[in-house]
Amino acid sequence: MPALSVALLWAAVSVASGQGLDGVPACASLQPPPAHLQVAWVSPVRKRVWGRSTLSVVRVSELRTFVQADGADQARTLQAIGAIGRRGRVRKRYKVTLFDVSADQLCRPVEHTIEGEDSDGLPACGGSRQSGVRHDTGCGTTLDTAVDAPGFDLYRVLWRDAARNGFCVMPLERFLAGA
Repeated sequence: MPALSVALLWAAVSVASGQGLDGVPACASLQPPPAHLQVAWVSPVRKRVWGRSTLSVVRVSELRTFVQADGADQARTLQAIGAIGRRGRVRKRYKVTLFDVSADQLCRPVEHTIEGEDSDGLPACGGSRQSGVRHDTGCGTTLDTAVDAPGFDLYRVLWRDAARNGFCVMPLERFLAGA
């Protein structure tokens, strides 16, 4: 088989299997966020961060819609945002911290993308340590561990930037009851 035919066959198989031509998993495109939005950082109650800490956050509107539509309890919500594993064991108490941010404060955690390069309307995040989501797809979304599929759009923000306009902290149970 000529080399060109082999290359075309390999490219077709890669694209069909969800792999890009360079062997990197292909990511679905995401919608850019609005200019101003409210985000939530879900974390264990005793978790503390410093001003230069990077938080993994999700949109509050998506989280509320999920909870209302599915009647999700604490374990199911934590699975949807990738905070706990498939078994759904909640071993700690969790809190939700709400922030009002602007889109220019956010970045999108996408693997195999150069830091600062555009990724669906936001700059790609660097590989810095973050606090929050334990399971993500590498494509800018959480990994819903209950169904092993993409969950919510995922963003990262520095604590000091997010807290600039104030914040609200509440137990996860209270957030779920009011969603």
